[in-house]
Amino acid sequence: MAMGRAIGWLLYQLSRRRRSIAQTNIALCFSHLTVSEQQYMLRQTFADNGIGIIETAMAWWSSRDTLSHRVSVEGGKLIEKAQAQGRGVLLVGAHYTSLDLGGILLAPSYPYYATYQRHGNALMDSIIRRGRLNHLPGMVEREDIRQVMKLLKQGKIVWLAPDQDVGPDRSVFAPFFGIDAATTPIVSRLAAATGAKVLQFSHHRTHQDQRYLLTVSDSLASIPSGDLVADATKLNAAIEAKVRLKPSQYLWLHRRFKTRPENSPAIY
Repeated sequence: MAMGRAIGWLLYQLSRRRRSIAQTNIALCFSHLTVSEQQYMLRQTFADNGIGIIETAMAWWSSRDTLSHRVSVEGGKLIEKAQAQGRGVLLVGAHYTSLDLGGILLAPSYPYYATYQRHGNALMDSIIRRGRLNHLPGMVEREDIRQVMKLLKQGKIVWLAPDQDVGPDRSVFAPFFGIDAATTPIVSRLAAATGAKVLQFSHHRTHQDQRYLLTVSDSLASIPSGDLVADATKLNAAIEAKVRLKPSQYLWLHRRFKTRPENSPAIY
């Protein structure tokens, strides 16, 4: 944890662009905070991202047994119930800083297939895949929707994180922290096409960063409703509620509001 915070401090000092993006996001989403409180959250965000780098290395190359006594899982019965009914499970995550470690700590109890975006660097892509496949039964490229549908129809568990901006052509607008955010409707479409159960998955460091809480919840039970905008609104609200629990553990370094509604000014 100390090493991760040190890495985060270094990133804060050196990465002016990412610091500016995170500062803008925090100012928009937590406008009720004072400037000094926002600055504190900004520094904590970089500290948590630094910790996340260490956790990713642990996830890819350490034994899960190292951390098993520090992990609590809530809501796992929801996955078991859906699979007992013969349904696939669409496990909706988000880009928390403990993304890789949180997911891999869930895998022993509930093996799942993870969607991912291929890295532009072939060597880095190979490292990422190898690290994750040490613990997961398989991975699917985000664009390979047919394979995702096939797995869900087979009753498998598939993880995806729909909380990043994928551009205007594949999105609808729905509020996230009160700001219109381009949101992919892929969760609604996959659930409608496969009959999969949609469950929310979150993971946070707790107890002064000494433990991990993994939570599976039924907060997205109304998806699919037949209304893509209503579903996206529900989805963003559910993610927002989890982010508010530990705000600095979310990936504010991403340009979440890059795509703007027509005639709206650019944010970044």
